[in-house]
Amino acid sequence: MHVGFTMDMRNPLGRPWRDHWEDCLHLMCEAEAMGFDYVMVQEHFFQPDGYAPSVPVFLTVLAERTRTIRIGSYVYILPLHHAAMLAQETAVLDHLSEGRLDVTVGSGHSAAEYHALGYSPKTRPSRMQEGLEVLKLAWTQRPFSYSGRYYGLKDVTVAPAPLQQPHPPLWVAATAPPAARRAGRMGANLHGASVDPEFHQAYFDGLAEAGIARDQVRVSNPWAITVTDENPDAVWERRKDFIFERWDFYRRIRDEMGDPDLQYGLAPSPEAYRDYEIIGDADTVIGTLEALVKDLPLTDIVHSGPAGGIPPEEAYEDLKRFADRVLPTLKSW
Repeated sequence: MHVGFTMDMRNPLGRPWRDHWEDCLHLMCEAEAMGFDYVMVQEHFFQPDGYAPSVPVFLTVLAERTRTIRIGSYVYILPLHHAAMLAQETAVLDHLSEGRLDVTVGSGHSAAEYHALGYSPKTRPSRMQEGLEVLKLAWTQRPFSYSGRYYGLKDVTVAPAPLQQPHPPLWVAATAPPAARRAGRMGANLHGASVDPEFHQAYFDGLAEAGIARDQVRVSNPWAITVTDENPDAVWERRKDFIFERWDFYRRIRDEMGDPDLQYGLAPSPEAYRDYEIIGDADTVIGTLEALVKDLPLTDIVHSGPAGGIPPEEAYEDLKRFADRVLPTLKSW
C-alpha cells in the first residue's frame, strides 16, 4: 500500500498568510522524513479562507525543499484551466522536481468557481473529456492539433517535453461512477472518494473499454485521520468547529451544483460529520482502516491532513504519531 498526504491550507483564523503557508509547507516537507510516499497540493478558487489558492507556486516550493518524496496536485480543476497551458506548466514542474511529479485532475464541484470564470457548470463532463484529451496530446506530440467543442488547436508545440516519459503519472479524481468510468477510459489512475462497489466497478469497466489491465493502475481513497493518546471525544470537542467547516464546505458547494450524485443528505451540524473523522489511538486507527480497506481494490491511502485552524504544533504531533505508529503497518498491506 502506498500512502500519501495532503492538506487544504485553509486559514480560517486569519493568521498572517506567509506564516500560515510556511507552517503548511513545513508539515508537507516533514512528511518526506516521516516516510510518506507522496504529498499533494489541493486547488480551489476565490475562497475567503484561502483554501488551496495556488498549486504551481506551492509545488515549486516543495520541489525545491524536498529531495525524494513524490509531489503532485490533488487536484487541478481541469475544466477551469487551458489544458495545453496546464501541460506546459506541469512539464516545467516535472523538470524542476527531477521527475517526481504526479498530476491529478478533476472536474470540480463548485458552481461558483465555474460562474466566476464564465463557464456553465453543466459543461463539466464535456470540458473534462476534452481537457483530458488535449492534456495527453500536449504532453506527447510535438506539434499537436485538436478540434473540439472547446478547443481548436493547430500545430501547437508544448516545450519542454515532460522529463518523465511519455508524461507524468496521470490521476483522475472522482466521486461518482460516470467520472470513475471516464478515468478508466482515459487509462488514468484513480483518486476516488467513494467506498461504493458500483463506483469502483465503473472504473474497471472503463479500463476494460480501453484495454488496460487492472494491475497497470493505482486506486486511492482518502481518510481524515488523527492518532492521539487523548480521549477521542475530547479531541473531537476541541476541534469539531474546524472539522465541521472542513466537511460542510463540500455539502454547500455540492448543493449549489445541484448534482443528485453528489448529495449526501447530511444535516449542517458538526455531529453529522463525526463519522467522517477517524480519531483514536494507533490500534483503533489501524483496525478501523483495515475494516474499511479489506473489500476495496485500493493500492493507496491518502491522509487528508489536519482541518484548517488546528494549531501547527498539534498538527505536527498528530502526523508524527501516525507516521511512527500507523504508517509502517499500512505500507505493509
